[in-house]
Amino acid sequence: MKRLVKAAFFIFLYYSGIERLLARLIRPNAIAVLMYHGVCDRAVLPPEINFHLPPCEFEQQMRALKSRYEVVPLDDVCKSLAEGKPLQKSVVITFDDGYRNNFSYAAPVLKRLGLPYTVYVATSFVDSDHWIPLNEVYWLWSEGKLDSVSMREARTQIRTSASETLVPLVARAERPSVVSKAAEDSFAMLKWKELETMARDGANFGSHTHTHCNMAVQSDQTQKRELLISKQLLESHLGTPITSFAYPYGRREQMSSSARKNIVQSGYLCALSAEQGLVTAESDRFSLPRIGYERPIWRFTGELLYQFIKQAWKEWTT
Repeated sequence: MKRLVKAAFFIFLYYSGIERLLARLIRPNAIAVLMYHGVCDRAVLPPEINFHLPPCEFEQQMRALKSRYEVVPLDDVCKSLAEGKPLQKSVVITFDDGYRNNFSYAAPVLKRLGLPYTVYVATSFVDSDHWIPLNEVYWLWSEGKLDSVSMREARTQIRTSASETLVPLVARAERPSVVSKAAEDSFAMLKWKELETMARDGANFGSHTHTHCNMAVQSDQTQKRELLISKQLLESHLGTPITSFAYPYGRREQMSSSARKNIVQSGYLCALSAEQGLVTAESDRFSLPRIGYERPIWRFTGELLYQFIKQAWKEWTT
């Protein structure tokens, strides 16, 4: 019942124009870092896991952001936090993993609207026909070669295993060289020439490890290798310092004190998690929270406004 009431309220706020007005007026000292993965027409992903957004909805969300908020580069936020400067209400756009659909569908929209963004790249998959192991599992499920129970078991195994551990199910997967357009759009990874084009057009990039691994279960040596290889590859191809990192999976159980130490020692200025929340002056610079996108548009704008109102109220009452 509460969810229905909240939905009705968000619908009213959006279509009445009140939400847009409030979004411009409320000014907490906080930043919403939005977390996306991919943009494509038809994602071949389990409905409860689908982390891609259709292009028309993505553009609608980007236009809504442009008309309501200041959208800033993540690097500016990291520098402000590192230098102890005050934060002003704004939004940051990020993408995890490094899907080719970021180049095909998302980048043209963001360039046209003049919005800055950062893509976190798992560098071992760049210029490769290999997919992130989780996506191999989702593809098997989409082809009917894996039932839902086995898919979830394999997903848990991959998310909790060290990178050196062979996942038998993925190792046995024999994906043909040619797959459906929907699968290619969903899971194919960026090429270096595409990253370079995006960078020339204003995109920023960060590390997402080299192999998209759970940092919390890696050895100290592997953590350092994952951080340094990805950083060096991105810097050598793009010719610019790589100063931010995003944890694969990004929940508390996929972060650790040793990973944090190695992120700092590897020269990163900040690290992003997938924990929900706004970035404030009190946030840990090496486990910054983000906000996942919502659908449809009235829920997306309503939830974002709700987060800013909560923070404004907290600042006003303390």
